[in-house]
Amino acid sequence: MVETLRRAGSFLVSHLVTGALTVLAMYGVGNVGLVFPASITDAMMLYSWVLTVIVLPIQAGVQVWSAIRLEPTPFLIFYYFQHDAANNLPHRFLDPVRSRIGLATVVILLIGGIVAWPVYSLYGGWLLIARFGLRLFSLENIILFVQAMGIGVSALFVAYLALASLAILLLQWRRR
Repeated sequence: MVETLRRAGSFLVSHLVTGALTVLAMYGVGNVGLVFPASITDAMMLYSWVLTVIVLPIQAGVQVWSAIRLEPTPFLIFYYFQHDAANNLPHRFLDPVRSRIGLATVVILLIGGIVAWPVYSLYGGWLLIARFGLRLFSLENIILFVQAMGIGVSALFVAYLALASLAILLLQWRRR
């Protein structure tokens, strides 16, 4: 019984934390021009934006896959540092030796995604607190948040995230 409760708690916490960080990063990426107007000279901002846009669907696809299988989701920022390099990784599709998705994920994280994603998550959270204040979790503000996500994040970006996550799911299913 205790083991079942521990697994259920691990499942819920991992999905809530990674889901919140993914949604906040998506909000931050979608609204990057609100505080930092983009210009041609902002190469670092564009670089981190592209890395975050690439890593978000991978994390979302992995999270949906883990939710379907009722297991805790691997948090990509820490996943590759939690396991010994000499042993096989628990998720075959995230193993950079066996899977192209795993290789792409490791490369994206190593070239800066490991920093860019949390930065955009913090930025998205900061934007939400700046817009809604500390009353963020009231029912009215949750409705406003959903509306702001609909307005602030373009439909094209949401479609990209959904299709790329679906592609990750299909590739994982095929590899299985």
